[in-house]
Amino acid sequence: CVGLCWAVLGCAGLCWAVLHCAVCVGRPASLVVADFGCGDCTLARSVKNKVHSFDLMALNDLVTVCDMAKVPLADSSVDVAVFCLSLMGTNLLEFLREAWRVLSPGGILKVAEVASRFDDVRTFTSVLGALGFKILLKDTGNSHFYLFDFKKSGIPRANTGSLSLQLRPCLYKPR
Repeated sequence: CVGLCWAVLGCAGLCWAVLHCAVCVGRPASLVVADFGCGDCTLARSVKNKVHSFDLMALNDLVTVCDMAKVPLADSSVDVAVFCLSLMGTNLLEFLREAWRVLSPGGILKVAEVASRFDDVRTFTSVLGALGFKILLKDTGNSHFYLFDFKKSGIPRANTGSLSLQLRPCLYKPR
């Protein structure tokens, strides 16, 4: 089982039911995790695993401040890479290529993103396939959030330089 246990986490005072707690549930505490766009490091504070937490700003001392397209990790050094509401840059492909670089062979990429940001989920999964990821889980049943698990499988296709990937902006709606 890829793991379908999702946790509800607070994010800037809002409740997002999006982050895979199954990153580590029922798996060895020895798994190493990279949290791309970690925010306040909720994941790192929630599990026993080693979690490398990356973001553009440090909300606490657990965050490594960096560009998510160039994280300070060795090739094939993590077992799980997580993007939870963090595919926000204009260089999404670079973020995802970086996740591929740091994931060990067979490593898992977990993505949770706002549903309204997707024009076409098939395009998204196809682009990730071209980047060297095989889809394991696609959950688009929630009207607010889409959840994906991918496995690093093989090498990216030769001509990935011509790929394009954009998600719609996430607009703030006052409530």
